[in-house]
Amino acid sequence: MSHSVIVPDFGIHKSPDNFAVPFIGGLLIEVFVACVLYGITTLQSFMYFQKYPGDSPSLKLLVAAVWVLETVHTAFCMHFLYAYLVEGFADYTYFLKIDRSIGVTVAASAGIALCVQGYYVWRVWCVSSKNLLWTAVIAFFAFARVAFGIASTILSYVYPEWLTFRNTTSSLVTISGGLGSAALVDMLVALTLSYYLKKGRSSWHKESNSKINAILIYAVNTGAITGTASLLCVILFAVQKQSLTFLGLVEIQAKLYANSFLGSLNARSHIRNKTNAAQYPSFEFSSGNGFRSVPPQVSVPKVEVYQQTVVQDDRLHNDNEYDMKTVKGGELV
Repeated sequence: MSHSVIVPDFGIHKSPDNFAVPFIGGLLIEVFVACVLYGITTLQSFMYFQKYPGDSPSLKLLVAAVWVLETVHTAFCMHFLYAYLVEGFADYTYFLKIDRSIGVTVAASAGIALCVQGYYVWRVWCVSSKNLLWTAVIAFFAFARVAFGIASTILSYVYPEWLTFRNTTSSLVTISGGLGSAALVDMLVALTLSYYLKKGRSSWHKESNSKINAILIYAVNTGAITGTASLLCVILFAVQKQSLTFLGLVEIQAKLYANSFLGSLNARSHIRNKTNAAQYPSFEFSSGNGFRSVPPQVSVPKVEVYQQTVVQDDRLHNDNEYDMKTVKGGELV
């Protein structure tokens, strides 16, 4: 006896040309990558508060603010993905609409960039011996990135459909202006740190140069990664009109900023301990001439003096004629 299973018809038919694959398939994968990077951000935040309890309250508050913004950013990334794939299931026309959560993620990305690049501008201020003009130039482009990000958020609500939004000149200006400013800030920060670190390297011991080289490599690499992501976002936004792949890179870029910021903070102990602290001095940032020498932590040998006193008793107790008492530091033990 055979049983047949009746499958109800929900009115869903598979099309040979699935519009969802090119339009939102790349975005789905990129949001998954962004969620993984958020997990790394959370781990790095926990490690920071465990390793550096003595940091200034303002720096701790900045780290907490970055993590909170990252949490909000990730939550709304998941929300608009849920809206497209679950609430708008099998409704391809819903893909043409700009979900309201996307504007929140763009604003959160601008906030993360402001925190991270503001910290980098402060580092430039310290390393450059308070060069006001050069620091102001980098700060201007950092604030320009935030302004363009807020403008993009507003335009996403003014033009609630992707076709209108992506064919508007104002949206192209805000997207390319914001991401271009971010890439320019990353490049200027990397070049500035490289210049001043190399300039101050001649006065250090040869072994200490490895620490400076580590900082240089880290600064250049992080700037190159985030800058490349910015340029790719602009290119994909202008070229791929039928895809949201550019949006996924924008979400990933926010995670890269947060992880580069937290990584630079957590790497301090590793860089300081890269050479033997008992032989070579280390260095730290200061608000004066850019660096200050930290005296080497030389281990000083400890000498303990033990005193032994023999007490003689004229009386005999069994077979023991002497009673030995050891005195350490003048106290009986």
